[in-house]
Order: sequence, then C-alpha cells, then structure tokens
Amino acid sequence: MKEPKIEKNIPIPLKGRKKFSRYAEGMDIGDSILFTDDNTGFKTKYADAMCQSLIRALKASGKDGCKRRMNNVRPEEWRVWRTK
Repeated sequence: MKEPKIEKNIPIPLKGRKKFSRYAEGMDIGDSILFTDDNTGFKTKYADAMCQSLIRALKASGKDGCKRRMNNVRPEEWRVWRTK
C-alpha cells in the first residue's frame, strides 16, 4: 500500500449543488453553453429541457439568461447565454 501524504490547499467541493447551479454560478455575463439533442427515445427534447433547467438555475441565483435554437437541421442545438 502506498504511503498517504498530506495535501495542502485542496478546496472542498460544494455539497448538494446540482450541476446547473454550478454552471450558473460559474457563468459571467455574455458566457454561453451549447446543448445538443441526440434525437433518440426520450431524449428528443433533451437540449430544450436542459436549457430551461439552466435558465431556472440562473434566475434562482439572481441572474438571467436567454436561449436560442442554433440551427434548423437535426440534431437540434440550443444555446443559453447569461444576460444579467
């Protein structure tokens, strides 16, 4: 067995935070995230639902965002920007 060593200044990860809350906290005004559908089974509206989840997380943290569909071909791509 390898000898354990002491590591200094390792940040403690936030407990209980959902991934969209972490994304929302890390976004600055003008930043964006691209979501892409894979159009299989229950994930046909995946990107749109993920955008809505991110916008809800932004609003819960006192920020705002907008989403836009990026192309008209399959798979669909949606992008969310932080606006405020």
